Amino acid sequence: MEPTDRDHLVFLKIFFNSMMRALRFETIGPKSFNPACAHSLDAHNVKVWPGFDARLIMKERGALLNVEVAFRVVRTDSALNYLSTLRDQSEKRGGDWQEAISAAMVGCTVVTRYNQKTYRVERVDFGMSPETTFDKQGT
Repeated sequence: MEPTDRDHLVFLKIFFNSMMRALRFETIGPKSFNPACAHSLDAHNVKVWPGFDARLIMKERGALLNVEVAFRVVRTDSALNYLSTLRDQSEKRGGDWQEAISAAMVGCTVVTRYNQKTYRVERVDFGMSPETTFDKQGT
């Protein structure tokens, strides 16, 4: 492959992404973060994940790797604790707690403690429970 070939850039992107997975970096959007090197700020119930934003760009002479430092602030309290707090605050004000929870959670990213995977909250379904079954890709 020539350094200016488009296939060369695709190969480098695939190689770079597989290297990040092997190093157990967590990808959130275009950025990669290392949860194993997180710094805890216990007074504020947050952890700071160090990471970077790496972009491969094709230039006249070949591929260019642009790397920028990035940090991700992650709450250490559980989603259940956060939901309980939102519900209590909403009930004290006399508001609709389901609407308050939906407004606060939709668009948020949550991290599972057991495997450090991230998930984006698209919607909150109050008609479901942990005992509810659902169909996922035909199963």
